[in-house]
Amino acid sequence: MNRKRRGVSFGTVFMLCMVVLTLGGSAFVLTRLSGGGTVDLARLGATLQLDEEAPKQEVDDILIREEGKTAEKKPTVTKAPAENSEKNTFTLAVGGLAAIETEVRRSCYSNDSKKYDFSDVFAALKPAFSADLSCIFLENILSDDYKVSTSVVPAAAADMLRGAGIQAACCGWSKAWEKEGAGTESTRKALEAAGIKALGLGGAGDIFEANGIQVAMLQYTGTLSAATKKSLAKNGQEAMLPEAEMETIAAGIRDARSRGAGAVVILVNWGKDGKAPDKAQKALAQQIADAGADLIIGAGSRIPQAPEVLKAAGTGREVLCVYSAGTLLSDNRKSAKRLGSYLLHVTFTGDGEGTAVSKVEYTPVYIWRYKQDGKFYYRCVAANGAAPDGMDSEQMKTMEKAVAAVSDALEGTSLTVRGAEAGR
Repeated sequence: MNRKRRGVSFGTVFMLCMVVLTLGGSAFVLTRLSGGGTVDLARLGATLQLDEEAPKQEVDDILIREEGKTAEKKPTVTKAPAENSEKNTFTLAVGGLAAIETEVRRSCYSNDSKKYDFSDVFAALKPAFSADLSCIFLENILSDDYKVSTSVVPAAAADMLRGAGIQAACCGWSKAWEKEGAGTESTRKALEAAGIKALGLGGAGDIFEANGIQVAMLQYTGTLSAATKKSLAKNGQEAMLPEAEMETIAAGIRDARSRGAGAVVILVNWGKDGKAPDKAQKALAQQIADAGADLIIGAGSRIPQAPEVLKAAGTGREVLCVYSAGTLLSDNRKSAKRLGSYLLHVTFTGDGEGTAVSKVEYTPVYIWRYKQDGKFYYRCVAANGAAPDGMDSEQMKTMEKAVAAVSDALEGTSLTVRGAEAGR
C-alpha cells in the first residue's frame, strides 16, 4: 500500500529556527569578545580558562577524590605558578653601637619627677627599624643596683629600645663583666622585661623565625681584656661572654645549622676605637665566612667603615662583612665620623631549598643634639630625608657632615641608601 507523503512538520520547522538563532547568537558573542569582526583566540582562551591561582595541591586532591582513590597519601611539593613565584622573605634591621654615656643619661633625667625617661631618644627611628627582626649593639650595663656611670645606666634605659621597636641587643662588649655576674644578669632581665632578646650574654644568641625562614643571630666579643678573661674563668663563667675566636664561632654556626637555621648572622664587637680594621679582624672575618656564615656585622671602632664582600673558601659563596656601622648613640661630638652611622636593612630570601641574602640597603643616622630651656637633649634621626622639625641651620650643617662621613665610607660599595620614606 502506498503511503501518503507528508510535509515538513511544525516541530521540525521550530527546531530549525532555534538552531539558526543559536548560531547567530554565538557569532554575535564571539564578535563582541574579539572586539571586532574576527575572533581573538588568545583573548577568548583567557576569558574561558580556569582560575590558575588555585594551588596545584587542591586540584590533585579533587582528582583523587573523583577517582575514589584511597591509597596512602604521599607528601607532595606544591609549585607556585610562574606568574606568582614570589619567595618568602625575612627582613632584618641592624643599627650601630649605642652607648648611653654620661651626658646622654643626664639629658633623660627629670628634676621634677626624679626619674629617667629614655623613650624619646630613638623614637624617630621607629619607622627605620621596622622589620621582622631589629637589633643594635649596646655598650651599657642596665641596673638599678649600682651607682650610675659612663657604663652603668638605670634599667629604664631598656625603654629606649622598646619604644623604637628594637627586638634584640648585642650585649657583649669590653666592660660587660665590670659588675661581674650581677651586672650581666640585671642587663638581661631589664631587656627581657622590655621584650628584648639579649644576645651575647650567657650564650651567643638564638634563632628567629618569620615567614617560614629561620635566621640565627649569634654575637661574640673580641674586646675582652686579659683581666676580664681571667675573672670569667675564675668564676666558671667563660660561656657568659662568648669570645670572638674561631673555634667558638665555628661551633656556634654548626649548632645553629643543626637546629634548622637557614641563615646565620655573626655579630662581633671588635676593633679599636677610631681605627680601621686590622689584619687580625680581616683574617677572622674570612675564617667566619669560610665556616658558613651568611652575613657578618661588627661594631667597636665607633666610626662607619666600608663593608667588604668575602668569598668563602671551597664554595666561592659571597659573604658581606660590615666591619662597623658606626656610632648610633654617644655623647662624643669630636668629629663628624662619630655623629653618623648607618642602619642596615637586609632581606633574606628562602625558596624551600635554601636561604640567602637577596638585598642590602642602608639608612644614614645622625645623633642630633639640641638645647632647650638651658638643657641638652639627644635624638637619633634618620638622615635620608628632610631635616626634623626644630633643627636649625647650624645643626643641619653638622648633620650634612655626618651623612657625608657615612657616604664616604660606603663609596664604591654595593650598598644603596634607602628612600627618604623609610625613615620618615
